[in-house]
Formats: sequence, structure tokens, C-alpha cells
Amino acid sequence: MDYQLSLQEIKLQQDLAAFCRAQIAPRAKMLDQSSRNEACTYMKENLKLLANAGWLEAGYADDSLDLIAHYIAGEEIAKACPATFLSARASAFLCAATLKLLGTPEQKQRYVPAILKAEKVGAFAYSEEQAGSDMAAIAAVARRNGDTWVISGMKNFVVNAPIADVLLVLAYNDKDAGAEQGMSIFIMEKGAEGLKVAAPIETLGLRGAPIASVSMENCAAAGILGGVPGKGYGQINKILTMGAVGIAALCVGIGMACMEVSTNHAKTRIAFGRRIGMYQDVGFKLADMFTNNDLGRMLGLRAAWSLNTSEHGAEELAACAKLFSSEAVTKIANWGMQILAGHGYLAGSDMERLYRDAKFGEICEGTSEMQRALISRTELDRYVQA
Repeated sequence: MDYQLSLQEIKLQQDLAAFCRAQIAPRAKMLDQSSRNEACTYMKENLKLLANAGWLEAGYADDSLDLIAHYIAGEEIAKACPATFLSARASAFLCAATLKLLGTPEQKQRYVPAILKAEKVGAFAYSEEQAGSDMAAIAAVARRNGDTWVISGMKNFVVNAPIADVLLVLAYNDKDAGAEQGMSIFIMEKGAEGLKVAAPIETLGLRGAPIASVSMENCAAAGILGGVPGKGYGQINKILTMGAVGIAALCVGIGMACMEVSTNHAKTRIAFGRRIGMYQDVGFKLADMFTNNDLGRMLGLRAAWSLNTSEHGAEELAACAKLFSSEAVTKIANWGMQILAGHGYLAGSDMERLYRDAKFGEICEGTSEMQRALISRTELDRYVQA
């Protein structure tokens, strides 16, 4: 086994880390503390900064997506500002990469370059109030109106909805055919008649990411992803499986930020005449932080490689990476809060912000319970008796 990153990957990591320290990290607190409308403006500026430096294109290669490069870039952006990573991922991965991998040549040309340059912002609307992990339960429906598909329904928790120019929308085109044959992903453009985006919502963490619900009433779609109806269920499962790598990167990035804040505090805080890092209780927490971050990164990169190479069992590995890294970062943030004590509990402190951000990984895009269900089902299937 070779766990060494290539020279090109190391350069990507180092260059992006330097860029994020200088351009993105200083804006993280501002994003978190701004009003939701102000945060929308600041986030568009952050996306433009990333695009101008070429970082939204990390992992893009010909007609494929290198998930190792995607992971590396994601961890560094998330470490600097988790909210910025979430918004950039929604635009450049969930929207643009979906179009790149599954769209028609015309769809790719029309949308992908503009999104990667941050001239347009993308979003993916699939979750509904009664349909989170159970995507088959969505109520949004599409029907033909001549040569056009019109959609009616509502989506909630859509990252980038308040600033999106292009939305991918999951809806039934034929409910009688069932989820696997009757769903499609539709392309919706900003300003479409019948499309309404609600005001940005307040969230516990990742407050800088623009999130809102979207409603559609006989809203005309600009097209259907890939040009063929009935492929949506398989398409979204493919994207969310790949997306587990990005969530692992988010969690490890937050974990690394927690560890840096905690380590710096442990080196400078004096108690009973000694730096607190010299006390075993603190030192052991830092050791556990390092261990969990390193394991999360290894699982994330292992899953990325597995998906890159279409290895058998890649879906299970992606679930393992998301499950472990998301649960690890909540522990890491808790340990960090314990190390900083009252200093971390202050509103506006870095640790307070990261503590709130950390929980998201366990509940987004398939909860920890759903990941365990997938992993256990796969394990049981391996030992089914003929």
C-alpha cells in the first residue's frame, strides 16, 4: 500500500492552505456573526475569491472527478471556514459536478464553466419536510406541458438557495413507476415563473452558509438532467455516495481547526505555574484529537480512491468515512471546548463557532443511523447462505 500523496497533490494542499489562511479564514467569524442577508453577500464574495484562484475546479479532470483532489481541497477550505466549504461544495460539487458527470454536452457547456468561475451559483434541491433520508417519499412532481416539464412542490434546507442562479431539483415525473424508475432531476434557473425562494433561515452552526426553502408552482424547468426522464433516483444516489467524501473532508477540516485552537491555548494558558498542555488530562485530549482526525482523513482518502477506481464495496467505504469522521468531530469539538473551558464557551470565540458547526456532519446527507444501516446491510449480504 502507498499512502503517500503525489507531488501534485501535496502542492494542491500546500497552496490551498496558504490561500485559505490569507483569504478565507479571516472572514469566517464575520460570516458567522452577520445577518443572514449580509452573509449571502459575503458568501458570494468568498465563492468569487475561490473561483478566481481556481480552487472551485479542484478535482475536475476531463469528464471525470478526482475525489482525492476534491477531498484535499475540501479539508483545507473547511478548516479555514466550514460555512464557505458547505456553500462552495453545494455549487461546485452538488450542482456543477452533477451536471458535468451526468448532464448532456449542451447542459455541461451552458452551466458548468460559469459555476466554476462563480459567475453563477449552483444548488441542489432534493430534501423535503417529510423526505430526508427517505427520498422515495418526496412529494414534488413534474408533468409535461408541451415540450416543457413543469414542477410543483417544496424543498427545504437547500444550501445556496438564496443566492442560486441554477438549481437541480429532484421530482417525480411518473409516480406510478416508483422511485427507481419514476424520478428525474430537473434543471431550474433563477427567475423562472412560479419559483419562490424563502428568506434565509437561521441555523445552529454553519451560519454563514445561505440556506432556505424553495417552492415551485407549475414552474417550468430549463431541462432534465441527461435529457432522459426516470434516471433521477440512480443519479442522486451516485452523487450522494460520492458526496460522503466531501462531508468527511468537512468534518476533518473542522476537527483540525479545533485541534489547532486547542493546541495554541494549551501552549499559552498557565494554570498552577505550568502550561496546561503539560497536564496529562489535556495532553491526552490533544492526542485523541490527532488520532481521530488522522483516522478520519485516512478513511476519507480511502473512500475517495475506492470511488475513483470503481472498486467493489466503494459505497460501504464512503459510508464508513462519513460515519466515523462525523462522529469523531463532535467528540473533538467537545474535547476542545473542555480544554478552553470558559474561554471556549464565550459567544464569538473560534471554539464556540466550531462547536456549533461540528454537529452538522452527523445529520446531513444521511444520518449516522442511515450510514450504519447501509454498512450493516452490506456486511450481512456478504454472508448470505446460498
